[in-house]
Amino acid sequence: MGSTPVGISASRGASILGLSEFATQFETWQLIMEERQPGFNASRGYTLPEFKDSAPIRWGKAFEDAVIELAEEATGKKISDRERLFRAQYHPYVTCHIDGAYEFFPSTNRRILKPEILHEGKTTSAFPYREKWGEPGTDKIPQTYQVQGQHQCVCTGATRNIVSVLVFPETADHWEKMGLEVGQVVMKGGAKEWVILQNGAGMIATCRDWARVLAQMGYFHQYPVDAKPDLGRMLLDGYSHFWHKHILPGVEPEPSTYDDIKRAFPEPVGTLVCDEEMVRWFAERDAIKEEIGGKGPLAKRADELKITILARARKMDATLDEESEKKIIFRDEAGKKLGQFDGKTFR
Repeated sequence: MGSTPVGISASRGASILGLSEFATQFETWQLIMEERQPGFNASRGYTLPEFKDSAPIRWGKAFEDAVIELAEEATGKKISDRERLFRAQYHPYVTCHIDGAYEFFPSTNRRILKPEILHEGKTTSAFPYREKWGEPGTDKIPQTYQVQGQHQCVCTGATRNIVSVLVFPETADHWEKMGLEVGQVVMKGGAKEWVILQNGAGMIATCRDWARVLAQMGYFHQYPVDAKPDLGRMLLDGYSHFWHKHILPGVEPEPSTYDDIKRAFPEPVGTLVCDEEMVRWFAERDAIKEEIGGKGPLAKRADELKITILARARKMDATLDEESEKKIIFRDEAGKKLGQFDGKTFR
């Protein structure tokens, strides 16, 4: 696997365009800036996003080879060029590592000069598959993966990206709670193999074998995503705007989630005197909290108000006093306390 280039990779494209369910613009900006200038976030007083390992990530990694084998069997074509790096023409900061490319010339062991059809492998579980994926054979896939597929076509010049997905009938978290886990073991002959292990019982199956059984049960599907040149140009326009407005000058995009705010405002101190608009925001949020629990559209509005208040607070001058040595205190002009934020908790 090649080294990760500093730039906009396929997995970052959707977040840069504000379309990702996994990451925000601000989070991706932090990571790119840190790669370009190590120590950048510390110099700004920001904390970096933490990499969060999870059961879906672990199981997805373990089944990568199995998904490739199923895709090869489904298409009758060999997949090569795994993890090969490509860059978009005229936009060297736009890159991708492909999962692979289908070979159309048998008996060639050479690297494919220009891939025509790409392979992209995914795993998911039954519920999100039903909610977010369309009929197999169509291009109805989650928006984040649509962006990723078009991004890869832009970088490689490929005309199609076949997204192959293996659906787990249960979530990876559920299986791990049952005592199952994935890991690599050395098989006969010395090759490493991804396998499924059970606590106290050792290996129960290889991931390849389990994937094949799931495919026979109807849990493997393919989605051909054709390259759309107009959409590709729109992606490049969006990336270029982000790169020149936020990356090259080091200007942050607006934080959009509470986690963004906490990383950008980790050690707030001082007392802030709120203007009438901020006082109204506090009053609206307090009224919502009195009426509802933690879910629904009003709860979402309460979270938006929290983020809006803290985003404004980051840009205000605070007065340090004994009570606000380790947190921000919000007061109205009459001195009434409206709330506080210590970098982790807002109340």
